[in-house]
Amino acid sequence: MAVLNMAKSLSVKPDNPNFFSIIDHHPDTIFAMDISGNILSCNNNVEGILGYTSSEIHGPFHRLVKKDNLNKVINHFEMAVSGVVQNYSCITIHKDGYFVDLQITNIPMFSNGEIIGVYGIAKDITTIKITETRLKENEKQNQQIYNSLDVGVWSLDIRLHKILYVSKAIEAISGINPEDFKKGFHNWREIIHPADIAEFKKNQIELRKGIPCQYQYRIIDIKGNVKWVEARTFPVLNSEGELVRLDGLITDISKKKLEDEKINFFAYHDYLTGLPNRRKFEGELKKIITTKQAAGEKFALLYLDLDRFKFVNDTLGHSVGDELLKAVSNRLGNHLKPQDHLARIGGDEFAIIVNQLNDANEPINIASNIITEIEKHFKINEYDLHITTSIGIGIYPQDGQTVSDLLANADVALYRAKSMGKNNLQVYSPTMNIESYKQFVLENDLRSAAFDKEFILHYQPKVDPKTRQTIGAEALIRWNHPEWGMLSPSEFIPLAEETNIIFEIGDWVLSSVCKQINQWKIEGQPIVPVSINISAKRFLKDDLVIKLLKILDETNLEPKWLEFEITETSIIQNEEKSLAMIKLLKKIGITISLDDFGTGYSSISYLKKFKVDYLKIDRSFINGIHSCIDDEAIVKSILHLAHDLKMKVVAEGVETEEQLAFLLQHQCDVIQGYLFSKPLERSEFMAHLSNNQILTDDYERI
Repeated sequence: MAVLNMAKSLSVKPDNPNFFSIIDHHPDTIFAMDISGNILSCNNNVEGILGYTSSEIHGPFHRLVKKDNLNKVINHFEMAVSGVVQNYSCITIHKDGYFVDLQITNIPMFSNGEIIGVYGIAKDITTIKITETRLKENEKQNQQIYNSLDVGVWSLDIRLHKILYVSKAIEAISGINPEDFKKGFHNWREIIHPADIAEFKKNQIELRKGIPCQYQYRIIDIKGNVKWVEARTFPVLNSEGELVRLDGLITDISKKKLEDEKINFFAYHDYLTGLPNRRKFEGELKKIITTKQAAGEKFALLYLDLDRFKFVNDTLGHSVGDELLKAVSNRLGNHLKPQDHLARIGGDEFAIIVNQLNDANEPINIASNIITEIEKHFKINEYDLHITTSIGIGIYPQDGQTVSDLLANADVALYRAKSMGKNNLQVYSPTMNIESYKQFVLENDLRSAAFDKEFILHYQPKVDPKTRQTIGAEALIRWNHPEWGMLSPSEFIPLAEETNIIFEIGDWVLSSVCKQINQWKIEGQPIVPVSINISAKRFLKDDLVIKLLKILDETNLEPKWLEFEITETSIIQNEEKSLAMIKLLKKIGITISLDDFGTGYSSISYLKKFKVDYLKIDRSFINGIHSCIDDEAIVKSILHLAHDLKMKVVAEGVETEEQLAFLLQHQCDVIQGYLFSKPLERSEFMAHLSNNQILTDDYERI
């Protein structure tokens, strides 16, 4: 699409279709050239003016210019490439061979401070040129032509100080009857905007020297509306070189000005929220650094993004995501002072400059308030959305004395906030760069890790809350890193997800658990079902069932001893495939548990459709029992809902007798948490199970 290519050439970012429609349907030809004079893109209007389509017009501009005008056009182009805006007229050649007069504006196109080409607007002035010629031939004929034009035409006798002619279009522009100008009831200068009078007078001096002028200024029409007009005025000299008359054309360019302002606005602002974009923000940041450096003052940079925003876009659509971004930007603005700066850097990322620091804790307090504000639910269309935000904070000058350094370090702090579980803030410190290096090393070590030597499994008991006997366990992986010692899953599983090593790790865990259960079985140890966390990627990969059946066969293990814990993300990413996978696994004999229920965009329709065996209530809700009425209500609702749907419920993170009593009261089926046991090594778990066992048809000593 020509418009899109042009927008990209100009480094304009809006993806609102209305924006591109404005350019493509603009009455003038809008184009972009590289520094060699090759036309790169052009709006659709070029076909109406020169007969070429927007795709045919590509190539050197020289072929389009009348030969005797070529040197003039080349000179203006070179001036534009040197950085000077150019306005000029020339004669061009239509595709069919006839000539077309154009008024052209060439504007240098910058990228990172360098001129990379020229942006141009070409206006067809053929009709105006014809009109100017006929003025000299036949005044009556000219008047008929002028009065049919939208362009205001006038003529002033300098010696008599008398208006000779004013076209009807002047009335459409100013609201004043042309006869009132001719009779002297109104003077054009009276309606010129006060701020533009000085520039107007300067051009009058040039005209009296016999120099034609073309300039733009504002007028205030008879109704009080401010309008932009473009004036082209031509001095007429007698044979002795004396100025005797001024002839002029007035064009209402208010709409064009508005469109130009929109183009300029969206070059520096986000189309969706109206906030400054990254380019404008970095410019403001540079100015503030210069000011603060001279004054010896500090300021803070807050860099933030929305947690799990991609999930909203993927599940509810980009239109909902866009409305959410607008709502977030409004909330962020509520926490700023007039001297602060807020910008949308891109996607779901925002940046804030806290311009004046009254004390060291002020940016932390602002960030904390923002986190609290964003946690409040958003009503977008028919959806109640709950999201969180993570914030990184950098302080000038200790955390960076240039735009790039300060932004980079605030971004490092943001990354740290997200790696710490999201929905929190982190103030930058040099040690964070060390942490980034550690992540880099961990990724490399993860790729070369010897699984059987470095990875181990811990088992956390699952308990019947009534009997307090162990009826199951969850297998939890640990990495015994050669250099850094024992690492928890939160330190390496996200890396494994990003690098797709999660497939190998997931298969290793599945195989290791099956081998271990079979070994306990052979040794005559008591055994219980063991649950395994299956990542969304692994769950939806086609070979999962084949791999599972192979491992079960190799370890001689019955499927009833395995439980797969999956997340809502696994289901939502591909409903049809997830439903088929759950049905197949249950047919094989694998128990299915929906993990972290309540933390995502939980839908009852999913529960009704997929019919998992267990719902696992996230520990964040369990922690709120007896301290948060909302959390208690959520836990009770989940328990009642699950039981009504013939599902059992596992509560994880149970740490107090008060929490246990609440869960017992509301008939929770299974408990997991430090109240009963932390995750145990293999031998410790066996000892625990031997001392605390329940013998039924399903849980037996073999």
